[in-house]
Amino acid sequence: MNKPLVPDSRPEVIRASVEASLKRLDCDHIDLYYQHRIDLDVPIMEVAGVMAELMQEGKITHWGLSEADEETIRSAHEVCPVTAIQNRYSMMARWHEELFPVLEELNISYVAFSPLANGFLSAKYGKDAKFDTAYDYRSMMPQFTSEGIDKNQELLALLHQVAVEKDATPAQISLAWILCKKPYLVPIPGSRKAERMRENADAADIILTPDEVKALDDALDAMEMSDVFGGSKVK
Repeated sequence: MNKPLVPDSRPEVIRASVEASLKRLDCDHIDLYYQHRIDLDVPIMEVAGVMAELMQEGKITHWGLSEADEETIRSAHEVCPVTAIQNRYSMMARWHEELFPVLEELNISYVAFSPLANGFLSAKYGKDAKFDTAYDYRSMMPQFTSEGIDKNQELLALLHQVAVEKDATPAQISLAWILCKKPYLVPIPGSRKAERMRENADAADIILTPDEVKALDDALDAMEMSDVFGGSKVK
C-alpha cells in the first residue's frame, strides 16, 4: 500500500513510452504529454530537450510537468516551453499557491489533481466510512481518520454553509473555488460513477465572486484542519 514511485526519465525511456502510447491510442500525436514525477537522476534540461525533439517530430504537441517546483519549471521552460503543470491542489492542499506568480509570468496553466482531497471535500465520508486496507489508499490518509474528521468539522461546516447558499453540493463548491480563483487553474476530479461526474461538471456553472473566493481563503487560513495526504514518496 502506498509504495514509493520510481521515476525513469532517461531519454530512451521517454521515447519508448511515447511510441507505446501512440500505438495503444492508435493516433499519430499526443496533445499534452507529462513527465509525471521529477527524476532526480536525469537533469530536467535533458528531459526538456527530448520533449522539444518529440514536438519537432510531431509526436507530441505540448508538454507538462507534474509535482514540480519553481526552479524545475524555470529550468525546463528555458529549453522547451512548458504548457502546464499538474500538481496537487485543493482547499486542504494549498502549498503550491507559491507557484502562481511564476505560472502567470511564463503563461503556464495549472492542472489541479486531487481537487477534492481524495474525495474528502465531497463531505460524504464520516467516521463510519470503511476502506479496503489492501487496495484503497484512503485507508491510510489522515483526513479520513477519526481524529482527522474531528479536526475538519469547521471545514465541512463551511462547505455545507456555502453549498446551501449556492444551491450546490460541497464537492461543487470545492471545485468552483478552484475554477473561480485563477483563470489558468483546471481541476481534474476523478470518479467511477456517472452521476458523480455530472455533479462535478456542473460545478463550472457556479460563480463565486472575487470577494467570495477571498472570504473562503481567509476562512481556510484561519481554521484548524487535519493533515492531508500529500502523495506517494518518490525514490
